[in-house]
Amino acid sequence: MVTNDDGIWAEGLRVLIEKLSSVCDVYVMAPEENRSAVSNLFSMSRPLRLKKVGEREYSCSGSPADCVIVATRSNLFGVSFDAVVSGINRGANLGTDIVYSGTAAAARQAVLYKYPGIAVSLESEDGSFNFAPLAEFVAKNLETLISLSSDELFVSLNAYSSDNYNEAVFTSLCERNYNDTVSIVDGDDGFKYGSICGGELVSSGGEDFPAVKAGKISISLIRASPTAEKKDVPPAFVFP
Repeated sequence: MVTNDDGIWAEGLRVLIEKLSSVCDVYVMAPEENRSAVSNLFSMSRPLRLKKVGEREYSCSGSPADCVIVATRSNLFGVSFDAVVSGINRGANLGTDIVYSGTAAAARQAVLYKYPGIAVSLESEDGSFNFAPLAEFVAKNLETLISLSSDELFVSLNAYSSDNYNEAVFTSLCERNYNDTVSIVDGDDGFKYGSICGGELVSSGGEDFPAVKAGKISISLIRASPTAEKKDVPPAFVFP
């Protein structure tokens, strides 16, 4: 099952479908329009609008996580999936981007439902994206990538747009600071409006960003479920 967060007609998704179709049966459920940075949002209060847009392909009015839920928990396609592949995203999902990424969320939701989950993202320095080489890598190594996922881990691939790749490495996650600012303006309707604006992106620590900058394919294994640290002795809380 293939999905994304850039929308059903995004180039990265179309190229990924084409390449995967040479090695497996592909079923598609993707958002009807761009749903970037929605994280693991899913719809609880409204029905989802589904539209058949091709053979074994549907668009969905919801989020990437919604797409995974509908595809895997309904009989719409009438098959049992071997894996969920999400992407190819237009832009990297490195480090703390994983928290916000709809692309990563689809792979996370797959693992939460006990399907192997793979998220694929491509960065570009000049705004041009050559999705085919990374899509071919995924297709040629699909079984291996599936084997890296588990009941606890989804796989996140990142690379810079390139005509070819010669190395893939396992990486830890960096920290991504977008140096956001917020502009507040007064509206004519009496409300105040805040606009979040990204500043200069700074990536620090970790191994995924340096690997991608070096022209390698970065492979990070991400825990799908949150983990918690347990203290041996709780502090002396005060209760009213």
